[in-house]
Amino acid sequence: MSAGIRESGATASFEVDVPMEAITAFAQLSGDWNPLHTDAEYARNTEFGRQVLHGAFSAGLMSRLAGMYIPGTDCVLNTLRLRFIAPIRPPARLRVHGELTSIESDNGKVEATITDAVTGMRYVDGAYEFGRHRVVDTRARAANAVPRKDLPADVVLVTGATGGLGAALVEKLGGKGIALSREVRDGTLALNSGDAIETLGEGSVSAIVHCGWPAPDNSRLVDLSNSLTAVDYNVGAPLRQAISLAQLLARFGRPDAMLVLVGSTAALPGRHAYRSPLYTLGKTLVPELARILALELAGSGMRCAAVVFDVIEAGMNAHLSPRARLAHVDRSPAGRLPSGAEAADQICWLLDNRSFLVSGATISLTGAALP
Repeated sequence: MSAGIRESGATASFEVDVPMEAITAFAQLSGDWNPLHTDAEYARNTEFGRQVLHGAFSAGLMSRLAGMYIPGTDCVLNTLRLRFIAPIRPPARLRVHGELTSIESDNGKVEATITDAVTGMRYVDGAYEFGRHRVVDTRARAANAVPRKDLPADVVLVTGATGGLGAALVEKLGGKGIALSREVRDGTLALNSGDAIETLGEGSVSAIVHCGWPAPDNSRLVDLSNSLTAVDYNVGAPLRQAISLAQLLARFGRPDAMLVLVGSTAALPGRHAYRSPLYTLGKTLVPELARILALELAGSGMRCAAVVFDVIEAGMNAHLSPRARLAHVDRSPAGRLPSGAEAADQICWLLDNRSFLVSGATISLTGAALP
């Protein structure tokens, strides 16, 4: 078992015994009861002569190679390719071998084989590409986000505080930054918990910053198998949450409180080739929503504005492949991507602007990034 393998040419191997019982265990796990695998009499009358192991079982062995050996326990598996050369007929002892053939930053590629540990018969050729995950230290974030009876009078509620931008903003705000979640969770204030919300007190909220949003989708609209569910999750639910936040501000906000909605250039024509169409549709709501809520909140002296960023080197973008990162950097005249902390600084700049003139505005902070 290892983590952090970084040298091209590094190899690792392990052996595993696969009894007949593994076929039934895998069928129970996967729901694949194809008789070629699970019915001895049926399999005996096929060209294979007897039961063969599920092909996807080999994918599990490759996953073990990736997650426990190369690169190890910090692995995020990005792609997996298998070529089945010969059927595996349990009981068998298998040898799984992999070689790291390329490595660039935190991304790499491994060529792998599954062979018979006794006879040397080659069963599977495979390859996979990987990235690496990181463990985020949430201790400081949680300390800042624990609801207290003695909350400051200018508390700022932040949604999406488990993401890169939201976490950076909570840290930047210090003691007055409170993470707001949709469920009861340690170190956050639960939006749907009446008791937790009541600890705020009227007039205690100076701002709400809405960083939370569903992760980008990856299916074309014409390929959606359940458009009703997908549209509600990616468009309807985010809209309802933004409305709930405006209602929360109207109740607990101080007279000049502000709601900041974080948008994305994914909603602009030409950006990202609409590869995340539902995410794009959801983000198109942000500027118009800011204008509507600005009008409705104005009667109480409160404000609403939107801020739009391009690619931020944090959160879901923290593990961009070198190729994708270079492509985004090339679109930026500055030749660099902003960090989560730099984007958080710009939101704080907006929060410090107490003028009514910013209400209803959508402020693009993209560094003039090209489509």
